[in-house]
Amino acid sequence: MKFKVTVYFELCKGKNKYYKLKNTNSFLSKILGMNYFYILLLDMIKKTLLFICLLFVFPRVVAQDSIPKPVPIEILLKKNNRHTFSISPDGKYFAQIVEDDFTSDLIIVDIDGYKLYKEISMGSKTIDNIVWLTSKRIMYESSGEILAMDIDGNNSIKLVNRLADKLTKDSYKQHKNYRYNTVVSLLPENENEILIETYDYNIHASLKRVNIFTGEKITVIEGKKHKVNKWIVDAYGNPRFALKFEDKQITQFEYNSEQNELFPFVVYIDGTEFSLTIDGESYLDQSVLFEGFGYDSNIVYLTSNHESDKRQLISYNLENKMVEKVLVQDALCDVKDPHGRDIDFIFDYSKGELAGIKYESLTPQYKWFSSLYGKISTKLNTEYIGYINDIIDADANNKRFLIHQWSDNNAGNIGVYDTSDNSYAVMFHFNDELNKYKLSKTKSIVINARDDKKIACYLNLPLQDPSHQKPIPLVVIPHGGPWSRDYWEFDDFSQYFASRGYATLRVNFRGSTGFGKSHLLAGVSSIDKIMINDIADATKEVIEKYSIDQKNVFIFGHSYGGYATYMSLLKYPNLFAAGVAVSAPTDIKDWMKFQKKEKNYFSYEFWNKALGSNKGKYLEEISPINFAKDLQKPILIFHGKKDKIIPIEQAREMARLLEENKKDVKLEVLQYEGHTIFDTNGLGYILNTSNNFFEKH
Repeated sequence: MKFKVTVYFELCKGKNKYYKLKNTNSFLSKILGMNYFYILLLDMIKKTLLFICLLFVFPRVVAQDSIPKPVPIEILLKKNNRHTFSISPDGKYFAQIVEDDFTSDLIIVDIDGYKLYKEISMGSKTIDNIVWLTSKRIMYESSGEILAMDIDGNNSIKLVNRLADKLTKDSYKQHKNYRYNTVVSLLPENENEILIETYDYNIHASLKRVNIFTGEKITVIEGKKHKVNKWIVDAYGNPRFALKFEDKQITQFEYNSEQNELFPFVVYIDGTEFSLTIDGESYLDQSVLFEGFGYDSNIVYLTSNHESDKRQLISYNLENKMVEKVLVQDALCDVKDPHGRDIDFIFDYSKGELAGIKYESLTPQYKWFSSLYGKISTKLNTEYIGYINDIIDADANNKRFLIHQWSDNNAGNIGVYDTSDNSYAVMFHFNDELNKYKLSKTKSIVINARDDKKIACYLNLPLQDPSHQKPIPLVVIPHGGPWSRDYWEFDDFSQYFASRGYATLRVNFRGSTGFGKSHLLAGVSSIDKIMINDIADATKEVIEKYSIDQKNVFIFGHSYGGYATYMSLLKYPNLFAAGVAVSAPTDIKDWMKFQKKEKNYFSYEFWNKALGSNKGKYLEEISPINFAKDLQKPILIFHGKKDKIIPIEQAREMARLLEENKKDVKLEVLQYEGHTIFDTNGLGYILNTSNNFFEKH
C-alpha cells in the first residue's frame, strides 16, 4: 500500500537551519513508528558517514573537489526576472512581477504552502508597479496606463489611459515620452479614489483623483496654470511642494492651497537661510536636500551637512521653520549620498508612523524607531549572520512581513517572517544556480593615502585550495562618476574575477560621494591627480598586506573608471601591467564642447565646477588622448556605438593615435550598446574578453 504525503519545508528557527515539517500524514507516522523529521535526520547521518568514508578512501578526489570552480558567466549575470513584491493587507498573498525578454506576468502566490494562486499574463506590457487596493483587488501601472482587477483576474478596468487626451499621429510621436501617468498617493482617507499625476504637451504636471471602480476623474490641480513639472504630496495626498525643471536649474516651491499659489521653498538652520534651488554648480554639494514627508504633515525630512562634514538626516517643522531633531548621523559616512542611493524610509502603515530608516555606511545600516520592527530585524540578523535582512512590506496588522534577504556573496531570496511563531520561510531564491557555487566575501577595509587621509575600499579575495601558496593577481576596479561611490554589496564584476583566481579592489577615492564634504570636494580640480593617486596608494597597500603578485596587477574601469584606467597606466606604469577602459572619455576639452553643443547645460555647468576650470590648456593637460605616445602598457578599449554620453569618436581617435605610436591596443566596438552596458551578453563578452586579455599580459 502506498500513501501520498504532502510535505511543505520551510527554513525555521536557529542557526542550524533545520527543517520544520508541516502537513505530514499522521497515519504514515504511526506506521513508521517515528516522526518524519527523524527519518530525515537518519538519512543525513548516513550521508555524513558515507562522506567520511570517501574522505579516507578517495582523498585526492575530495581535495580536488574542494577547489572552487569558476562561476559560468551566464549564471553570474543571469537577469533577475522577478521584481516589485507586495503583500496583501490580510497577509494571505503576495504579488510579484515576473518578466522575460518578451512578456510580463503578474503572479499572485498563496503564502500558506507557497502555492500559485493566479498567474495573469500581461503579454508584451511592461509592469512598473503593483499596489493592493484590498485583499482581493490589485492595481498595477504599465507604461503610463493604470489598471485594476480582482486577484482572480476578473472585473478588470483601465482606470487611466496612457494618453490623457486624444493626439494626432504626429503629436503622439512628438510627445509620447512625456505622456506617462503615475500614482502619487493611495489617499488613505479616501478608500474609493487614488491620486495620479499626468502631463500635458509642455510636460506640465496635473494632479487628478481617480475612482478605482469607475475610472471617473476629478482634476485637483491643473498643471498649465503653474507650469510645474513634478508635484510632491504628503502622506494624505495633499499637494505641498512643486518642482520646476529648467535648462540650468531645478527649483522647489512650497504650494499654498488656500491661495493656489507657489512660493520658493526656504529653510532655516541655525539662523542660516537655504534655498532648495539646485543648479549645475551647487549640485556637487547641496547643503540641504528635501527627502520626504512622514505622517505629521507639518514635519518634513531633510538631509544637511551645514556646519558638519557628514550629511545628517533631520526633521524640520514647516510651521515654526525650525529643526526639530537630528534623526540619524554616522561618524564615517553621509546618511544620504545625493549622487547615489536614497535613504529608505520604512513606515508602519498600520500605526501611521516611521518605523525605521535604512542608510549606507561602510555597510548597510538600520536605525529603528519601532520596537516590533527592530525586534524582527535583530532576530533575523542574529540567526542569519552575514546577511542583510530588508523589511520590504507588511500586512495591515503587522502579522506577516516580506523580507529581502541578501549578502555580498549571495544573490538573495524573498521570504516571509511570521510573528505568530517568529519563523522565517524562504519563498524563492533569485538565482538558484548561483547558490551551487562558492563565492568570495567582501572585506570593508580602510587604507591610508600618502597624506594620511583615510580611504574606504572593498576587497574580494579569491577562494583557493589551502595548499595554494602562489601570489594572487589583482584587478583594481575604479568606479564611474567619479561623483559616486562603491558599496558593500553583491558586485558581479568582483565575483567574476574572484571566481577566476583574482583579488579585486574597489576604491572610494577622494571625490567619491557619501564620505563627507571634505572627501567629496577634495576631488574638485583633481580628477587626474588626487583621485588617481588614491587608487595607486590603495593598490600599493593591498599588494603589501595580501600576498598580491606585483607583476600581475591590472586595472579595469567603466566611464570615469575607464578614464582612471588611462591615467593610472600613464602615471603608474610600474604598478599596473595592463588595463581595460569601457565607455571612457579621452578628450575632456572636446567632450565639454560636445555637452554645450547638445545643450546639456546643467551637466556642462556642473562639470565646469567639478573640473575647476575650462580655460587655457588645463583641459588638454587632463586628457589622456594628448599623451598617447607616453602609454607604455597594453590596453583594451570597449565602447558602445550608440553611446550618447561619451561619443564613440573619443575611443576611435584614442585607438588610432595609440596604433600610430605602435602601442599595444585593441578597440572593441559594441554595435548595439550605449554608455551603460545593460545587455548580459554584452557584459559577458566584456568580462570574458578582459579575462583573456589579462591572462595574456
